Amino acid sequence: MKSDPGQIRLSATDLANHLACRHLTSLDLAVATGAKPAPNWQSPDLVVLRERGLAHENAYLEHLKAQGASIADLRDIDHEEIAATETIAAMKQGVDVIAQATLTNGRWFGRADVLRRVQRPGRFGNWSYEVYDCKLARETKAATILQLSLYSELLALIQGVLPESMYVIPFGADFRPERYRVLDFAAYYRYVKRRLVEAVERRLATSAEPTAHCDICRWWRECDTHWRKEDHLSLVAGISRLQRKQLSAWDVNTVEKLAALPLPIRNRPEYGSREGYAKVREQARVQVEARNCVQPVYEVLEVIAEHGFSLLPEPSPGDIFFDLEGDPFVGVGGREYLFGFVHENEEGEVAYDSRWALTAEDERQAFEWFVDAVMTRWNREPGMHIYHFTPYEPSALKRLMGRYATREDEIDRMLRAELFIDLHTVLKRSIRAGVEQYSLKALEIFHRFARSKQPAARATCTGRFVQVDQISS
Repeated sequence: MKSDPGQIRLSATDLANHLACRHLTSLDLAVATGAKPAPNWQSPDLVVLRERGLAHENAYLEHLKAQGASIADLRDIDHEEIAATETIAAMKQGVDVIAQATLTNGRWFGRADVLRRVQRPGRFGNWSYEVYDCKLARETKAATILQLSLYSELLALIQGVLPESMYVIPFGADFRPERYRVLDFAAYYRYVKRRLVEAVERRLATSAEPTAHCDICRWWRECDTHWRKEDHLSLVAGISRLQRKQLSAWDVNTVEKLAALPLPIRNRPEYGSREGYAKVREQARVQVEARNCVQPVYEVLEVIAEHGFSLLPEPSPGDIFFDLEGDPFVGVGGREYLFGFVHENEEGEVAYDSRWALTAEDERQAFEWFVDAVMTRWNREPGMHIYHFTPYEPSALKRLMGRYATREDEIDRMLRAELFIDLHTVLKRSIRAGVEQYSLKALEIFHRFARSKQPAARATCTGRFVQVDQISS
């Protein structure tokens, strides 16, 4: 987003950002108009993604060059007007590939990763161009389609003919493009584009709401500060956006107000059930109580059949506690670089076994090592189980089984025997804790675990135990 005399100029990134979060558009507009400074923050993940994205684009261009394609490389031209002029010049010459083509028209501008020549007549001759975008994601997202649609529209204004197709080059060795027909997404593109223009021209008021984009957004700290200042309902663990909308309609718009909401819920909600609102109300109550308590606050829910602690099987000497550490940015599908599990050894002592995996072959061997270790213990202790936190571990094992086509029968037997016990599920159905999310880091205060960068006082809490009735949704 840029401010030029008489207008605000918009890019493909602004289009994708507006789809992700309308409030992000308002904040970027404030920066463009000089109303506020840009935040000095950037997600480390975003830096890695940008570096890998550039490497992917470079590799694709080398792939095209090896096929004999003529390439106009405009990546080193930073000045927009010069880059746009060079883009048009390359299109007139009819080169096969244009890298980092600058496309502009009026208030809209953007840089397409790659333009490729096709044998379809256009303004410059018996050829025209179509847009290719190099992406790391395994699945093409709506934001990518919007960006490609904008590039295709800008390209049509330059060459006089709308491209029939637009393409995504997913990360991988074969650079096989995913084809999308431009007209199939034209109506959706026009709708989002019109909504963005209206938001910019009318300066529509927005409020910060948590979205998936928050994880990589430069404005996250500002929004988080605002949520805490306003005691925003999003701070309640497990609350949904629809529940927040319904509660706001009932004039319950802070955590403290929700904690004081009378039970049972008398109003009939438009979204969800009364039981669901009772559940988040009780969660808010515990969180508010924890704010004013030196000791961490939690409550044990009533144990009922097939719920909560009743999900735990009988203990076995063969039980293990399993954890994986992975890096999603390695290779095409990421890498599980550390396999580890805690168990009771033959001397009855707690032991930790692990294997590192820095290469694909290491990963395969570590996977087989873990599966073989489980099968050995299972044969010796038929009542054993594999405890883990969140569904990540069994999902990763299934993914590795498919990737390397090994240990299929063993993994199938483990799954059918329900060997895997998700402690995260058990926890959420057994405990109501005064935390904003039920992650391992948030729950460390209940185990007297202190990180070096956290206040030492957090390690001295002893906790509180209360038996209450189960409130299920």
